[in-house]
Amino acid sequence: MRFLWTVIALGWAVISLAQTPSNIEAVEYDPDGNRWFVSNGSSLLVTENQSGDWQFFGDAQASHGMEVLNGALYAIGNNVIRAYDLSSAEELGSISIPGVGFLNGMGSHSNGTLVVSDFSSGRIYTVDVTAPGEMTYSLLAANFGATPNGIVVDEANSRAIVVCWGSNADVLSVDMESGEVTPLVDGTGMGNLDGVDMDGEGRFYVSSWSPTRVTRYSSDFSDAETVLNSSAGLSSPADISYAMEIDTLGIANSGSDNVTFHGFETSAVGAPMGLDWSVDLRAGALYITLPYPEHIAVTVMDATGRQVWAREEHLPSGRTRFPLPQVPAVGLISVQCDGITRVIRGF
Repeated sequence: MRFLWTVIALGWAVISLAQTPSNIEAVEYDPDGNRWFVSNGSSLLVTENQSGDWQFFGDAQASHGMEVLNGALYAIGNNVIRAYDLSSAEELGSISIPGVGFLNGMGSHSNGTLVVSDFSSGRIYTVDVTAPGEMTYSLLAANFGATPNGIVVDEANSRAIVVCWGSNADVLSVDMESGEVTPLVDGTGMGNLDGVDMDGEGRFYVSSWSPTRVTRYSSDFSDAETVLNSSAGLSSPADISYAMEIDTLGIANSGSDNVTFHGFETSAVGAPMGLDWSVDLRAGALYITLPYPEHIAVTVMDATGRQVWAREEHLPSGRTRFPLPQVPAVGLISVQCDGITRVIRGF
């Protein structure tokens, strides 16, 4: 069974220091911190939940692609690639590649390699980030007759998957060793492909502007299905990030400056069912403990039973802090998970 959902904030202000994303282009998941980053024009925002509670990530900046890799966040900021410590947001190093036109998409390999697209010049670069303070670059591919945009690295097959801009856009494979470019989908029938990422089952998700949707491809790109469209809150969907640990796809919607989150329950398949889960309310937040990744739904109601706030999310196993907005002085909170509803009353 698959759950598909979109997080919707229903008009509640969070805390006074919360930031509103603007000029967004890229989103990235940090599995160790269970948090999301979003590029914010000349700054970079982070949230530890999916309710829109965004805060500045120190003085970091990002205008386009980002990757979390080996304890650091790498971000493109107006053609400069910078590395930031995930714990402190301290800048660890930066690199500028001479002659680039518009650095846009970014993918990563666990061996300490970034793959970056130059949208304007139609080139693909690799960047060695094994020493973030001494990054070096190499040209991987050029002159392949397409405008490269989003990138994800398929390590198992030693290739970078590149989605392209333009009408009837292509999906390309770039060999990580030789730089050889091979069409995977020679004309998708879609225009302006922007983001690409893959899930834990080796399937690929591609965002497009025309039509507005996310298409999921099988691992060999022989099958395709539409999994999200504008009815799910998409608006000029740009860069995307698939969080394998919680089977959630984050999408930076550049048309609305809104990050939407969409859950796909895959990793919980085959998990032992019937194991108990728990929820506690403390200091304005729920603490939810799950024996395996699972979809949850939270509803806040006032004393009359009127719903005043609701949110759905796919949470990882273990204990997760689930922040709440301002809630009525008297009422109840309903939490649904795995076919069981638990109610907290009289808060």
